[in-house]
Amino acid sequence: MNNKAIESVEFNKVLGLLSDYAMSKEAKQRALNVTPLTDEMKIKRKLNETTEACNIIEKSASIPVHSLQGVEQMITLVDKGYLPSPEQFEFLSAFLDSVKKIKRFMLKQEYNAPTISSYAYSLYELEELTEEITRCIRNNSIDDYASRFLTKTRNKIKTIEEKVKMKLTQVIKTSSSYLQDQVITVRNGRYAVSVKSEFKRKFPGMIVDQSSSGQTVYMEPNDLNKLQDELAYLKIEEELEMQKILGHLTDLTATYKNELLINVEGMVSYDFIFAKAKLSKFMKANEVNVQGNGGFDIRNAKHPLLGSSAVPLSMTLGIDYRALVITGPNTGGKTVTIKTVGLLAMMVQSGLHIPASKDSVFTIVHDIFVDIGDHQSIEHSLSTFSSHIQNVVTILKQSRNKTLVILDEIGSGTDPNEGMGLAIAILEALYNSGALLIATTHYSEIKDFAESAPGFQNGSMDFDLETLQPLYKLLIGKGGESQAFSIAEKLGIPEQIIKRAKRISYGNPQSKQGIDIIPEITLKERTHQIKKEQKDSKSVTPFKIGDAVWIPHLRAKGIVKACANDLGDFQILVKGEKIKLNHKRLKPFIDREELYPEEYDLDQVFDSKDVRRKKKKMNKKHVDGLTIEYGKEE
Repeated sequence: MNNKAIESVEFNKVLGLLSDYAMSKEAKQRALNVTPLTDEMKIKRKLNETTEACNIIEKSASIPVHSLQGVEQMITLVDKGYLPSPEQFEFLSAFLDSVKKIKRFMLKQEYNAPTISSYAYSLYELEELTEEITRCIRNNSIDDYASRFLTKTRNKIKTIEEKVKMKLTQVIKTSSSYLQDQVITVRNGRYAVSVKSEFKRKFPGMIVDQSSSGQTVYMEPNDLNKLQDELAYLKIEEELEMQKILGHLTDLTATYKNELLINVEGMVSYDFIFAKAKLSKFMKANEVNVQGNGGFDIRNAKHPLLGSSAVPLSMTLGIDYRALVITGPNTGGKTVTIKTVGLLAMMVQSGLHIPASKDSVFTIVHDIFVDIGDHQSIEHSLSTFSSHIQNVVTILKQSRNKTLVILDEIGSGTDPNEGMGLAIAILEALYNSGALLIATTHYSEIKDFAESAPGFQNGSMDFDLETLQPLYKLLIGKGGESQAFSIAEKLGIPEQIIKRAKRISYGNPQSKQGIDIIPEITLKERTHQIKKEQKDSKSVTPFKIGDAVWIPHLRAKGIVKACANDLGDFQILVKGEKIKLNHKRLKPFIDREELYPEEYDLDQVFDSKDVRRKKKKMNKKHVDGLTIEYGKEE
């Protein structure tokens, strides 16, 4: 799956939640690195793992999963000259104890979780290593009885230390006037007493250290030199013996390196699997059905990041139709709906449960392409449009069978007529590529297109006209409206203004071919008017110069420039160009009287800027050589 789609539908946020439920750093990282799979058997196995883990945590609140705490790094380095500390060996011992516990725990879960319980058979208890660490290490240090030599050495050290302390105690009693305080201290590995600086020459001993202020010197009495030297020698022997014991444990650990790494992998896997189960419980999610072919049958699904506040979504895609066009007002939930579909598809193919009914069906797609963004910035409309078109170009190149394409507000950010035409052409191309397609739009023409195009279906977001609030519920089979007129009327816009706005917006007649559908009331009124005019004039001339007409096959408006000839052909001005069309190919749109004031000069409409400029000069005075050429009327 491409990273842009993963970020657009916020799949990375779901993985962040999954990571929070893992204990070990390794399992947390595995959660963040999850990507959707395309192999049907692997997906079903991952989903089943999550289900079995859910069955276990329903019956047992405590799962003996270990956090690893640097164990993996230690195991990796034991055969590379690295000498772990006693504390690290205690971590390893605790880890081995957890392996033993989880192995026995999981083997008792064969009935509830036959698949993941079988993973425990691959874990190694490693009794020899566990016992040796326990024998040698205690309370994060090497035990006195780790070896006989260490036992003897430490016993000697204790004996000499007692002698030294007894002698120092006597010194403190007999030389108290020289001392700063009557405390035995250790400085630079030697036992000493604190002597006032002014008495350092009178005290019989050797200076081993002094205070930062210089007021106190720490001195070793002369009659302790021999004992202290012997003590220092024994401590060196003790240190060498401890290094020898740690080396022994390191070598023993290295011999089990492969088994230990398998144990680490097993523990991380269990940590990750149970994190998926915890996330499932948090989301009140279920395992759904997966099939390699077919389509989506999503039932009562909720957006995973919205929780209980989300409105359930039910829809199909790729069964009765392969493309769904969703229309409706802003903030009605269109974007959330299409994100939900993409996000749930990614979760299912990643082996995660989703908040939807168990009988939901998800088909496997090999990739998901998404174009979702902010279309509401006026000053950045051009760059926004260009950015989205570049994204769509990439999608068009890669779209194919078994891909899901999600487009938000397709064709927006540019001229409405051109944007609508471009949107329909893009939708057709994507559909022809074999992809499953979900798109949102504000264009009513696209809704009309989806109504009649094979393989397309309309959908809309429900809206409460009484409260003027969106209901965030997807309705399949019905195209939505922007609700602008309804909202405006509810808020007090006068009725005549609403009627006029509706005539301007929806007055264009359209045929029943493709998306060209004539509003019923407008068609009856115009048909009646045309028949009356034809009856009165007994001619084929239903239009006057200046009338706006609708040209169905071009899906464009035009202005009548010249009346019909004997064959019924009119001259029409369309987007600055003159074309000849028979009256049978034209539909009435808006009368000249509604478009222009009574005395309006229509030359302002038909003449070019250059002709209007020349006329203005000629009206003022005669200009030699200034001429206006008119094309020959056809």
